[in-house]
Order: sequence, then structure tokens, then C-alpha cells
Amino acid sequence: MFKKLMAKFGVGAATVDLKLDAPGYRLGETMTGVVRIEGGNVEQRISELSAVLLMRVNLRGQEVTKQVQVYPISRNFTVQPKPFVQEIPFSFEMPHGLAVSTPAIQYALQTKLDVEMALDPTDFDRVEILPPEPVERVLCAFDRLNLRQKPDSGKLTPYGQEFSFFPAANLGIPLNELEVVFFTAPDELRMLVELDLATGFLRREKEYKAEIVVPQQLLADGQEEELSRYLIEKIREYANNPQAIPYVSLASYQQGHYGHGHHGHRGSGMGGMIGGMAAGFLGGMLLSELMSPDEEMASEDGGEGEEMDFDFGGFDEEL
Repeated sequence: MFKKLMAKFGVGAATVDLKLDAPGYRLGETMTGVVRIEGGNVEQRISELSAVLLMRVNLRGQEVTKQVQVYPISRNFTVQPKPFVQEIPFSFEMPHGLAVSTPAIQYALQTKLDVEMALDPTDFDRVEILPPEPVERVLCAFDRLNLRQKPDSGKLTPYGQEFSFFPAANLGIPLNELEVVFFTAPDELRMLVELDLATGFLRREKEYKAEIVVPQQLLADGQEEELSRYLIEKIREYANNPQAIPYVSLASYQQGHYGHGHHGHRGSGMGGMIGGMAAGFLGGMLLSELMSPDEEMASEDGGEGEEMDFDFGGFDEEL
């Protein structure tokens, strides 16, 4: 009787431990692993075993943690007293449109064992969200071109996740900074870019928005040099003649369209804006509170995630 009472308060209760098959997964991939459950001092009835994908974002010094998705694993089973051990395999499909992991954006899986009439054991495990391969190839190409990511690269904006670069060597163009938002599609990779150029006699900085479309064949293995050459030629073309940059509608990108002018195409359901879903989770009102006025733009609250209310100790310990 005493053991059952103590188990209700977590003393001598069953324990849960999630083990991932890999430390990181790309957007759209399937996350796999096992959940190991060890029995405690008494038999315990489990109503539900689930894992919750959590995202923690640092916005202007304020940390916000959001629930991204709940993955049910098993329901209505009994954990026998020790030395009972049970391993339950799982597979979760990663959502499309999440922001990739950066120093300011981190993810964890919270495994929850819902024990009837007792304190629920939990487990926290860090997981890296990796960029899709086409995006990773472009990031590597920028690095080969001596375009280095800034410390705040990968931050969230109302339009998705924005990566920012500065030239670490003389590129022969008046480029001070390059900002990029990625949009993936089955047959190409589109980038909404902003070039900060030092123009005129006084070399004053001016911003120009443009679009770079990367054909699929340049994103294949063995095309690294061709990809780098293509990107620098496009950047130089825009930097040397900014007045000839085709008009790009930012609102169309935010609404899931892309293309020049008013004749863009609807984005494919198989692709999406990198970080667009994450920006939606945070919500327009929250972004407006944490961003400066010039960054607010036209954000809309399209997220369905709920703000989590739990002890941050496990998350901090893992991350």
C-alpha cells in the first residue's frame, strides 16, 4: 500500500526514456526511434504514451516555447513492476515549413507517460531540424563564395525564416549584406532575397528585393561549382544593375504564391516556405510585440500551436 502511494507521487514509479535513431532530421523526413519504459515498484496503468515536439525561439532576448505537434505512440496498457522493461518503436513524420535549428531556434521532444491517478513521468530529448538538401547545398555554395552567415542568421520573420550573410572577401560588387528566405518546390528552389548595396557617390546603403530561381539540375551531386557560379552571377547582375531587378511581390510570397509581378504561381503542396509554419505558430500579435516596427510588416496569425505551460527544467537540461 505504501509503495502504491509513493508511486502516485513519482517515487518508485515507472520511468520513460525516448531514444532517437539519429540526432537530427530534415524537414519532411520520418523521425524514428524507440521509447523505453522501465517498471517501478508497483504495477501502473498507462492511459496514454505520447511525444510532443516543442520549439523554443529567442526573439529579441525573450524566449517563447510553443507546442508544434503531438505524436501519439500507444494507449491503455499496463507497466508491470521491475525488472519489467518494454521498448515501443515509433515513427513520426516531420512537418513541412518549420524553421531549421539555429542558435536562436531549438527543438525538443517531450515524452509523456500518462499514468492513471499518479504523477506523469516525462523525458526531454533535443532534436535538430536540418534544412532540406537543396537549401543546404545553397548554404554551402554561399560559404564557398565567402558569404558568411551573420550571428543572427536564421531568425524568424512574418515571411518565414530569414538567413543573412555578409561578404568575408571582396566580391567585386558593392554588397554589404544579403538576406534570403527559401521556398522549396519539387522542381526548383526559389529564394526571395534582399540585397543591401552601397550605392552612389557617398556609398549610402539601399535595399533591393529580388528573386533567384535555382533550377533543379544545379542542386544535384557534382554541380557544386556550377551552383556557386550561377548564384554569384545572379547576385552580381542584380548588384551592378539594381534598377533592372524585376518586381517581386512580398505579399504573394507570404500568401503561398511566388513569381514576378502579379502573375505568380501557386506554391505546390509538396513544397513551402522554410520557417513559414513556425512564424504562424508564434502568431502575428506576438511577433508584433517582440519585433521592431520596421519588421512587423503584414503578419497574420495562422498558427494552431498552443503555448506550453510546463517545467522548463527538462528542456534546459537537454538544450
